[in-house]
Amino acid sequence: MVPFGAVLILLIIFGSITTVILGLVYLRNKNKERMLIMEKEIDPEMLKTELKPSGYISLKVGVFLIGLAVGIIVGALLVNYTFIFPDEQVSYFSSIFLFGGLSLILSNFIGKSKKDAVKK
Repeated sequence: MVPFGAVLILLIIFGSITTVILGLVYLRNKNKERMLIMEKEIDPEMLKTELKPSGYISLKVGVFLIGLAVGIIVGALLVNYTFIFPDEQVSYFSSIFLFGGLSLILSNFIGKSKKDAVKK
């Protein structure tokens, strides 16, 4: 079995390399965009972008944390009362990921229905 520290170091290295590459690509494309705007003599105010808060972030985080809690509880029930998974880490992690993902899907549907209700 591979030590956890070695895996963590590899993840940090590859994550850092990916971040640097994506950052450089972003900066290069942003510079090209600015140069095109200067060439066409367009108003530079177009470059300023405002971030709009979604307003549903607390809903998403809340439903996600509830999903994680349900996943932990179901993982504990699987370990204690069934023999489906021979290893307890498998049951915990699979339950946490399953219910965490389902909760994100649920929060997406709730957010969409609230946005549709606001539009009407």
